[in-house]
Amino acid sequence: MAEIASFRARSKEGHAAMSMKGDQTDRWVEIQRNTFTNWINEQLRQVDTSIENLQEDLCDGVKLCRLVEVLREERIPRVIKKPLNQHQSLENVTLALNAVSQDNVRLVNIGNEDVVNSTEADNGPDMHLILRYQIGKPNLPRVPSHQLKLASIS
Repeated sequence: MAEIASFRARSKEGHAAMSMKGDQTDRWVEIQRNTFTNWINEQLRQVDTSIENLQEDLCDGVKLCRLVEVLREERIPRVIKKPLNQHQSLENVTLALNAVSQDNVRLVNIGNEDVVNSTEADNGPDMHLILRYQIGKPNLPRVPSHQLKLASIS
């Protein structure tokens, strides 16, 4: 009989797939990463930009600020468009996280250094953004769930 993985949250913040094993967990992380990337790109399409890699493309804070501006429909002042060093990237990410927190989105245990120094898939901030802005704002462009699923498998 085939083993069925149970999907239960590891924490109240909603980390799933705790009981998956080996390759199943890797596949689950890949699907999440692709789904979040597709959702972010759908939002960023409004400002004619996109990302390919969650960690690399968001770590300097420039595209993260653009994403938050689209989600909030409000400009974030003082974004450094071409950060030259880690300090400037930290400033940009701080601006984005502060803007999100003004909308009462709670990013648990996620700070500016976590985003700037990210080397592995940590989709916590992305999931909170999707939950707050995709579900909470009816005027955002909706991405059909089948489109996200199909794109996440490819």
